[in-house]
Amino acid sequence: MMHGQALIDRLGDRLAGLRGRLTPNAEMDKITWFRAGGLAEVLFQPADEEDLAAFLKAVPEEIPLTVVGVGSNLLVRDGGIEGFVIRLSAKGFGDAEVISPIRIKAGAATPDKRVAAVALEAGIGGFHFYHGIPGAIGGALRMNAGANGVETRERVIEVRALDRKGNVQTLSNADMG
Repeated sequence: MMHGQALIDRLGDRLAGLRGRLTPNAEMDKITWFRAGGLAEVLFQPADEEDLAAFLKAVPEEIPLTVVGVGSNLLVRDGGIEGFVIRLSAKGFGDAEVISPIRIKAGAATPDKRVAAVALEAGIGGFHFYHGIPGAIGGALRMNAGANGVETRERVIEVRALDRKGNVQTLSNADMG
């Protein structure tokens, strides 16, 4: 594994305009619920979607990227994680809002229990199962989190995401398999 600062230096000007935080040799045990694990070569915490898109466009495809959530279901090996680890923060990716009488829009870093609370406040049924699931919506989508006989895939209409090149993709429930 390359030293984190060397990786940042290697990309130099490509990363210059980013507003998010780059942390070389980040201690992953500080951000996982198990409080164990090695280093991230470089941890990137983007300011918002635009910042994340710029980052993805700047990083060559041969450099590994790993996206992590709030760390509630994450064990990092002692040898750490090579390349960049992307962690979305609640500040730029943690909003949840009602957009229609039957729809909620939530960022990937929105805690599952926050989505359940927003739904309850708006009188939207079917999201109660999130109260007992630790973590955030991005992780719930990735692993199809569920409880009490209900799964995330049963509640998702569509997802707005960025691909590896920083392009916005809108995926329907069917597109996500």
